[in-house]
Amino acid sequence: MYESTESARSHELNRENINPISVPHRQHPVAIFTFVLRTLREMIIPIILVFFLGQGGNSPFFSWQGITLMLLALLGFGFISWLRFTWRVEEDELRIEQGLFVRKKRYVPRDRIQAIDISSGPVQRQFGLVRLNVLTAGGSAPEAAISAISREDARAIEEALQVETRKEGVAGMDVEREITWPVYRLSRKRLLIAASTAGSFGVALSIVGTVMAQINQVVSEEQVIEWIETYADGVTADIWITLAVVAVLAAWLLSVFGTLLRYSGFTLSRNDRELHIRRGLFEKKHITIPYHRIQAVRVVEGILRQPLGFAMVYVENAGFGDEGGKTTVVSPLMRKQELETFLKEMLTDYDVHLPGVKPPRRAFLRYQIKTVVPALLLASVGAWYFGALWLIPVILMTAGVIGYVRYRDAAAGFDGEHGFMRFRRLARSTVVFHRRRIQSLTVLANWFQRRVKLCSVMATVASGSGGAMFQVDHLDASVRSEWLGWYGAEHRVERPGVTQGYWPDWGSSGSL
Repeated sequence: MYESTESARSHELNRENINPISVPHRQHPVAIFTFVLRTLREMIIPIILVFFLGQGGNSPFFSWQGITLMLLALLGFGFISWLRFTWRVEEDELRIEQGLFVRKKRYVPRDRIQAIDISSGPVQRQFGLVRLNVLTAGGSAPEAAISAISREDARAIEEALQVETRKEGVAGMDVEREITWPVYRLSRKRLLIAASTAGSFGVALSIVGTVMAQINQVVSEEQVIEWIETYADGVTADIWITLAVVAVLAAWLLSVFGTLLRYSGFTLSRNDRELHIRRGLFEKKHITIPYHRIQAVRVVEGILRQPLGFAMVYVENAGFGDEGGKTTVVSPLMRKQELETFLKEMLTDYDVHLPGVKPPRRAFLRYQIKTVVPALLLASVGAWYFGALWLIPVILMTAGVIGYVRYRDAAAGFDGEHGFMRFRRLARSTVVFHRRRIQSLTVLANWFQRRVKLCSVMATVASGSGGAMFQVDHLDASVRSEWLGWYGAEHRVERPGVTQGYWPDWGSSGSL
């Protein structure tokens, strides 16, 4: 009924030479259910906290009557929200009006629009609908969003509003259509490798840890110990190690599953103005990133991926892209040998090899101290708690290796308009940025660094609503004037006076 009514309305408007999208439109009624699902998703953490910290399943809130009443209330609010929401495109503006008691009118001019993102969740796909987000300059969140709209209406809005639809032809010819732009797709084999070696393992482990920490709200600690003593011959170090292994395995499986859902069907394409990313298994996302919003390119080699010769490529962007527009993955998995070609085709401005310097030998001890001292404290606490003295040498040796590779991998440099920094926490990161994209550049030197003539260089670029910071520690103090001069704080320096090599070295060995 809804589709036939809209179709008849469009035919009537066409006969009257009126643009069909210039009159107020409501969203598809599916928007009522997407409103309910979105609200439930936002409430999931408070609901879990109420369940564990309150009366649990005995609370009236979790009875059938309570759940039914909550769902009916959400459906009622969803219906009112749908009824009072209208959109139209008029006078080169997207105009949205919504609100029950306070009527809000939001007008987004075409000149302010930087990109239009289209995604499709499981509910929308069942009805052939999409979600449309309009992104403007300087915003980290969508300026306007329509949660349930037909693909035809979404295309009509794109044609009427999007900046890149203003083609500049030569002698009446559409030049852009004659260019074949490169397309990058993630194969199934690489998707599986990316999922198995995902860098989100730490996040998944923290989720598992949070869930396990809340178990004692349902099952008491005494009951757990009694069960262990009954079925596992008492509480021993082996039991704790087994539980830790189970937690790590659960976190790994959660990380694998999340990566498969997020990057299934990953496709990256480009034109002369922007990148386009399509990805997702259940929720199909279409992400648009204008080139002029890209602040830096970051290549991350995880501790599992680097020995295999793989890396992940991100872009730091100001107000666009994934997860609120802060950092967006443009390649979930790629061989290092392919990076140079990838950058040349997809991110031409960042395909550079720059001279740089590494920390001097006297900085080696600083890297070791920064890594080994916290590890020593951790090992001491672990050995005292578990009574396992063998933890101390194992953890100290591991920390020593990490300190060495951090020292070995650190490098920074610049030439002309580009700069780079390479550093390691656990994963090794290489960042390439443009001088005019740097919001601030700082050269730091604490008392211990000044004693041995060392300093740290830190650069911050715009990324989302905040910024992304990159830092290389314990470089020779002589680089201070060179970096500040290159950035423009002092006399102009086109390239460093002393160099030790050229980076990024994408073709180098991937060993730790």
